[in-house]
Amino acid sequence: MPTTAAFCTVIALCIALGLAVTKAHAEALVISHGGVDRLVWVEDGRKETDALAPLVLAIHGFRSTQDAATLYAAPEGLAWPRLAPLTGRDGAIALYPAAYQGQWALFDGLPNTTTPDGTAIDDEAFLLSLIARFVENGAADPNRIYITGISDGAIMTYRLICLDKTPFAAAAPLIGSAYGAHLENCTPQHPPALLHVHGTDDRVLPYDGWIFPSGREVSVPEVMEHWRRLHGCTGQEGQMLENLDPEDGSTVGEMTWTGCTRDGAVKRYKVIGGGHDVPDPDAKQPTGDRRLINRDLDTFGVMWAFFQANPRPDG
Repeated sequence: MPTTAAFCTVIALCIALGLAVTKAHAEALVISHGGVDRLVWVEDGRKETDALAPLVLAIHGFRSTQDAATLYAAPEGLAWPRLAPLTGRDGAIALYPAAYQGQWALFDGLPNTTTPDGTAIDDEAFLLSLIARFVENGAADPNRIYITGISDGAIMTYRLICLDKTPFAAAAPLIGSAYGAHLENCTPQHPPALLHVHGTDDRVLPYDGWIFPSGREVSVPEVMEHWRRLHGCTGQEGQMLENLDPEDGSTVGEMTWTGCTRDGAVKRYKVIGGGHDVPDPDAKQPTGDRRLINRDLDTFGVMWAFFQANPRPDG
């Protein structure tokens, strides 16, 4: 794995790690955090260099150690093809960090929470410091900081939005729920707006939760009830989305909680019959034994609209 100095020789954006940003560009950073080099792909869609921009932190799911190593040669592989065009179009900054050896330190005790020499991997501190760099440099609007994560990235998302002083205005965990211990202590001073997407037939991180040897994954109904209470919601409205692709074997139910302290701040898309895949109208359907992908919900379009509608109200 290359050193920070070697990589910065190639990547001009690393100058003094000041993260000085100009007009729209996409570049890689390697930042030393806690003595460990960490890779981040940055896509800056700002139209004006002096404009404060919304910032989205996008946290990938599980990757093998081999796949994680290849990212240093092709860091653009961290970008989400369906999210990047939206953030670029609307002048946002998107950050795509890479987990150490492909796996996030979701909670203490996982094998990837320390390096071979015993150095602790603190992903919570790393991701928060990454956001702080862009805010402190006058690039990102502190009232429009958003987070999304897929699968293990969703678990990491819940860990960060459950912090007492979480910086996020809104969050969109996708096909992954909260770790039990995180939700038990989840009382953020300013709860982010929440949009959750999950399939009822997810066999990796089940919709109804699961007790793993490493801890309990909380069910989606539990986590939504927790967020309902955080926002003081008193009612809910639901509808079924149009079944655009009857051949994909799944449908989508939309649920929005009402009477909340932040109007429309709690929303869930339940993919009935959906597996461990993010719904996408343009997805190519897999062949063989892999389950079909739901094509009724434009997940990334809905998520980006949700973010734009939910800046941090407290300033």
